[in-house]
Formats: sequence, structure tokens, C-alpha cells
Amino acid sequence: MQRIKTLFTRLAAAVYDGMILVALWIFATLLLMPFTHGAINPPLPWNLPFDLYILFVSFLYLGGLWHKTGQTLGMRAWRWKVVNENGGRINLGQAAVRMFAGVLSWLLLGAGWLWMLFDRDELTLHDRLSKTRMVRLPKGNGQD
Repeated sequence: MQRIKTLFTRLAAAVYDGMILVALWIFATLLLMPFTHGAINPPLPWNLPFDLYILFVSFLYLGGLWHKTGQTLGMRAWRWKVVNENGGRINLGQAAVRMFAGVLSWLLLGAGWLWMLFDRDELTLHDRLSKTRMVRLPKGNGQD
């Protein structure tokens, strides 16, 4: 039961951060509009420069905060912190692997998240691949 509660709170933090990311993507797109005369995507299913720009914006938020403080706003709200295997601050390389592995976890229909229900250390696929782990901070730590 504890593993399910842990999974739920981690997913809740991810949903919170997902909403923030959508807002950042909208703002980042609006910043481009004056330079593109309102056209962002050509008549193709993708636009590589724009997609890379959105990935960069995502990494600034996720990777930057993971590296600097170990917490995004969603993680802060749910009292989670990402650390390296030694309990210290993660580096930008680990943050990049974590972000892309997190996308993979979602693309596998959530299987990368469900992984933690069976993992002996309660790590998700993106935790394992990035050599990071999440720690729960105690209440009253200035986090609530």
C-alpha cells in the first residue's frame, strides 16, 4: 500500500509540473510569434527547430531546477527531492538523462512509472537510467 501512495504522490507532482510546462510552452511559443508572423508549424507533422526549442525550454525548467535545488515546483508541493546515488545534487547530465528517460517512461504507457511498484528500491525507470532517486522530505521543512 505504501508503494502505491508513493507512486500517487510522485505522479501528482509530475502532473503539477506538467501543467507548469504547458504554460511555459505557451509562453515560449508566444515569444516566437512576432518573428514568425504567427506561423509556428509548417504543413508537416513536426517542426524540428520548434520541437528542439520546446525541449530546451522544458530542460531549462526541469533540468535547471533538478540541478540547482533538486526540486521543481510540483516536487516542492509534494515534498519530493531528486538526488544522486550519494544523496547529493544531480549534475546536468543526469538531469538530461532523467528528462528524456521520463519521456520514455510516459511513452511506454506509464510502464516506466509502474516499474517502481516492483523495484526493490522503489525506483522508476527514469530513476534507474539517470542514476538518481527521489527522497521524501519531512513535513515542517519549510516545504508545506
